[in-house]
Amino acid sequence: MYAKLIECAERASLHLPPERAKRMLGMMPDALLKRMQAARFRRTVRLAAERSPFYREEFRRRGIDARGVRRPADLGDFYTTGEDLRRCGHEAFLAGRPDTAFETTGTTSPVPKRVLFSNRELREVGRAGAIGLRQLGLRREDRVLSAFDCSFWVSPATTREALHYIGCFHAEAGKIEPAEFYDRALAYKPNVIFGEPSWLVRLSELAQALGAWPIKFLFSGGENMTEQARQRVEAVWRAPLYLSYGQTEAFGAMGVECAEQDGYHRNDLNYFFEVADADGEGYGELIYTTLNREVMPLIRYRSTDVTRMVEEPCPCGLFVRRIGKIRARCDEMVVCGMGNVGPWVFAELLRGAAAAGAEWQAVVTSDGRRDVIELRVETDRLAAQHSLESTVFATLRERFPDFWKNHEMRLYELRVAACPPQSLRTERKLRRVVDERQMLLRRAM
Repeated sequence: MYAKLIECAERASLHLPPERAKRMLGMMPDALLKRMQAARFRRTVRLAAERSPFYREEFRRRGIDARGVRRPADLGDFYTTGEDLRRCGHEAFLAGRPDTAFETTGTTSPVPKRVLFSNRELREVGRAGAIGLRQLGLRREDRVLSAFDCSFWVSPATTREALHYIGCFHAEAGKIEPAEFYDRALAYKPNVIFGEPSWLVRLSELAQALGAWPIKFLFSGGENMTEQARQRVEAVWRAPLYLSYGQTEAFGAMGVECAEQDGYHRNDLNYFFEVADADGEGYGELIYTTLNREVMPLIRYRSTDVTRMVEEPCPCGLFVRRIGKIRARCDEMVVCGMGNVGPWVFAELLRGAAAAGAEWQAVVTSDGRRDVIELRVETDRLAAQHSLESTVFATLRERFPDFWKNHEMRLYELRVAACPPQSLRTERKLRRVVDERQMLLRRAM
């Protein structure tokens, strides 16, 4: 009986228009959704074991019988990593014939991760994206102008496919200079704008000086964003800015915010989520398995993003659970004299700093006696150095007593440096926390 229900629900969710699919999924019992997930998980593992050279060899080497795998825990300590993709190449992961490919962007490695997909998978991602955008209020009569970077990046393609299901007007500007975008956008009169967080901040600075037009909402993804930066953008446009969470490897967004802006409503139909090495608050590394991919499935892929699963119902009433706001990347978590710190700590320290711009970077080094953390903050008021320092140290004392105690014990030195606007970012993504102690150690060796 359950098998038939699962089969019918899967078929309907893949072919219904977004609004009807959302209503149907909202009425689905939680037990049925979990059974659908489990069935897709088993199917994905067996497909990968049969057709993917990487998974076939890894399972053989570890003695894993794919026929006996029913849940992630059955795979023990097996995970897939980004380094696996770089080292083995995309051919080792292929389990079907691809139609298109994308690459990771803005990473510190010179070797990109290449991920391949089919047109069917693209359509399914678009349908899922359309459900999320419908929930945010996007309708056929709206006019969207997108500034997502089109260079090998997945977001423009998945956005285009989602908007195809919505049926609204859509033009792609690409990631051009915000000043050029502003001038050319006026001819289209868009009431919805898509773009990366840092780019939207720069566009909003222009709009604040030159004038903003009526906007329904702004939509962003591709990097993390502080709440302070979001509030500034929203104040300029007098409209909400919604964030999505995803990765190129996942093929677009795995979760989208709702009007509450408190975590990403996750796509449990197409992904199986886990959190590895969770701390006492439930924060750990997000792990996901793709459930609807036949060209290049990924099993227990380590995202390197630190977050938690939010199981409590959202006030918005949407049935799906959430992924918490991303705190940091695993490679940006640093243990130093200050303590165990990540980007979210420094974002909180700057929350009340009126002179701080949206861009900042914390650099950890050593003076030979103790760790030195220099918090570099972009501002158009370079004379506000003292004000920035006062706010940061006051917040440190009030919000982070353990870090403040270490400061009083002189276990580390904290400096605040005011930097000119647009001076910190040299690549598409700005690395928020940089540990230069490793570089010093390598030079000494």
